[in-house]
Amino acid sequence: MLVLTDLTRFKDSDNVCMALLDENDCTCYRPLPYEDMSFVEFRNIRPGMIVSADIIKQSNTNCPHVEDCRFENDVWLDCVDEQTFRDLLERSALDSVKEAFDGLVTSKNRCVPADSPCSCSIRTIRVDAKSVSISVIDSGGEIKLRLGFTDKSGERFRLTPIADLYFHRMAMGYVVQDRLDELEALLAGGEEVYIRAGLSRLYESKSGKQGFWLQANGVYIFPGYSNY
Repeated sequence: MLVLTDLTRFKDSDNVCMALLDENDCTCYRPLPYEDMSFVEFRNIRPGMIVSADIIKQSNTNCPHVEDCRFENDVWLDCVDEQTFRDLLERSALDSVKEAFDGLVTSKNRCVPADSPCSCSIRTIRVDAKSVSISVIDSGGEIKLRLGFTDKSGERFRLTPIADLYFHRMAMGYVVQDRLDELEALLAGGEEVYIRAGLSRLYESKSGKQGFWLQANGVYIFPGYSNY
């Protein structure tokens, strides 16, 4: 059985990237080509959804995006319950972002170099539940949200781009209503927090630095994740 763990938004596109974990061995799969928002809305796709599919592995995958594959005969079913979803994340989780990406990603270096990529592009990270924060950045009239968190190794990551479709939508709803304090209270109330730390596709920053950049593909707060 496959369980959808990530529903990732794109800044300038209607496309949506999905990632799923095999319930048996926690192998991660990312089906290509990307779907779009009409597919997500029509099927009411949400993290925790069970998927039955024939997995066709890509023969030309390159590190770090080794999860790329193709689905055939896919059937989208009901969601697992919150406890089952939490247990799956826990079984797939690590305590350290640095460990997850072969020591190449740290709080001071968010970019994996294009010429020396790590062995995978997405992992589950255990996070200090009281450390999660949201920063609001006004960039030329455009509101951008950034995530702060401390992983279980004690390393603090600030201003991480939020790519999680549903979490970003929920957080933006609080921000535009000037209720950021309520959102921070909600985050602080979590007992367990997991983040699906992901690496972007190859991207060149404004400074000219090229590589694969850290982002928060999924943010999961328990108990109560299924309520938002």
